[in-house]
Amino acid sequence: METCTVHNYNQVITVPEHYQATDARILHVDDDPGQLNVVETYFERELPEVEMVTATDAKTGLETLASTQIDCIISDYDMPEVNGLEFLEHVRATHSDVPFILYTGKGSEEIASKAINSGVTGYLQKGGPEQLQRLIHRVEHAAEEHRAKVESERYATVLRALNYPIYVVDDEGTFEYVNDAFVEMVGYDRGEILGSPPGLIKTEEGVERANETLRRIVSSSGPDRKQFRVDIHTKGGDTIPCRDHMATLPFDDEFRGSVGILQDISQQEQRREQLATQNERLEEIISFVSHDLRTPLAQARAGVDLAHDSGGDEDFERVESALDRIEDMISELRTLARTGIVVDCTTTVDIGAIATRAWETFSTPGDTLEYEAFEIEGDPERIKPLVENLLRNAIEHTADGVTVTVEPCEDGFYVADDGEGISEEKREQVFEPGYTTARDGSGFGLAIVRRVSQAHGWELTVTESEAGGARFEFRNVAVDTDCAGTAVSAAD
Repeated sequence: METCTVHNYNQVITVPEHYQATDARILHVDDDPGQLNVVETYFERELPEVEMVTATDAKTGLETLASTQIDCIISDYDMPEVNGLEFLEHVRATHSDVPFILYTGKGSEEIASKAINSGVTGYLQKGGPEQLQRLIHRVEHAAEEHRAKVESERYATVLRALNYPIYVVDDEGTFEYVNDAFVEMVGYDRGEILGSPPGLIKTEEGVERANETLRRIVSSSGPDRKQFRVDIHTKGGDTIPCRDHMATLPFDDEFRGSVGILQDISQQEQRREQLATQNERLEEIISFVSHDLRTPLAQARAGVDLAHDSGGDEDFERVESALDRIEDMISELRTLARTGIVVDCTTTVDIGAIATRAWETFSTPGDTLEYEAFEIEGDPERIKPLVENLLRNAIEHTADGVTVTVEPCEDGFYVADDGEGISEEKREQVFEPGYTTARDGSGFGLAIVRRVSQAHGWELTVTESEAGGARFEFRNVAVDTDCAGTAVSAAD
């Protein structure tokens, strides 16, 4: 098998020569049935993959052209009613690009001149085997070019509709062509891209992966095209995960380059990450159900046994307390399962209104809430449990009354208290589902807080407050401090 040399992005590869034949459909119009038969016989012998369609007059030829995909037309000149040049004029009115070869026995310089001026693809005199061979070569070449053009236009139309970024890398390993979608994706001007190597937008690893893929495509046993994952680095510094669909440009003896279509898979990877997160959450739920619920269930069973024997109110209260504990934990678990989903729709949320309503439910005598009126952008159904759990956490971990402050800060807001605070070594651990130091705590409150923060794309940190307690800071939050209202203090 003969081989040819491929100049890859930055390497030279030896590949086998290959050629892909293309079927074609030819329309031959001649008022002489014998001539039609002779030409068809020669084509069947020399180009068996070509389909011949015949007609004995121009009208029938036009009807065939209107209903059938034709890649080349052969026409006689001297025909009754409509001659070859008049037939050509009718063809060009509806099919301007179909190759048209005038194959006539009545030739003259005048007819040849008229044919050329009318836009014929070729002009040949009828004759013996030598002329038929010339006709076959001319038709084969014209039909292949026409089919290639039709296919190119068809694919170009599809690709324009899909608006995928498309590129062509030449045999020297530089960008030869990029479409508008490609320019828009990478952020470089077209002039900066053309003539540059793919390393302009790909890492060294990405270029090597493309090279290896191209080697496989052009090998004798390789696929016609292949796809692989690659990161595209834009001029603005962003990284876009893509799937690169690559193929070689058609070639015979010499490699001409490769073509590729980039598909942005950012959303696919986000969905994959969300699925992984959901699987982790499922594992947490399974762990909780199989372990954490056992203690209150055991307490409930023990209380039932004691109550059955004694019938005392104290034992029934023990059962009721355990069941309430189970109900609270299941409620927290349900909230935890919902809060990690990415927020798609936000609205204006009044933090002060949520905090005051929660404070009325959770606070005890001696507890004080101080807050400044402000609003944020978020999902109110998820921000509500975030605020509630932060307030409840401060109250549950302080025995003699606590002061909680809710105020905006630079690029966000914070919730702080004057309780015992959280030591540095435990500031990450407190967000783990099930972790609690409170006797009646579910261990899911702060896990919910972190899930809500992550779903909104906020940055959550825990530090020490000015009073020595805990301070939960939320950054990268859209905050509006111009809303109506002033600083408020609420105490029971």
